[in-house]
Amino acid sequence: MLQICRRRDFPYMLSAALLGSVFHFLYDFSGENPFAALISPVNESVWEHLKLLFFPILLLTVIEFLIRHPNPCALFGARLAGITAGMTMIVVLYYLYTFVLGRNFLAADILLFLTGVCFSYVISGHLFRKFRQADPMLVFLGWLLAVLLFFSFTCFPPDIFLFYPP
Repeated sequence: MLQICRRRDFPYMLSAALLGSVFHFLYDFSGENPFAALISPVNESVWEHLKLLFFPILLLTVIEFLIRHPNPCALFGARLAGITAGMTMIVVLYYLYTFVLGRNFLAADILLFLTGVCFSYVISGHLFRKFRQADPMLVFLGWLLAVLLFFSFTCFPPDIFLFYPP
């Protein structure tokens, strides 16, 4: 039987979807707190909404590591690859469907986010074994670079389409 996703990832998938939904409103509910701005969207740009996928999965990966104690390189490396694939899929499909339809739709955006969460966990589950022998420093630097990019581009967004609100 074809197994698309590991059974143990389902609670994390559901939690990531719920946390991402909460993170969507975190900045407004916090009274525009600068710390909340770093981990939740501050505007409606696609880049800012990628935080809804990235930071909940990062948090859940740390929690999963503390609970299960798997190989850290395998877990963190596979999750980073999964998140990267999920964010790439969201960006590509968002711009594809808005190009074809001429505008965005909230229901499609929500479905795209949920698909991105599932896709991230499916990819990371399939790559878990491949990252067992990964260089821990490279995995750490990959996560650090991604976090620093989110923080930097929140404060100083480049003048390109990914950072424009629709």
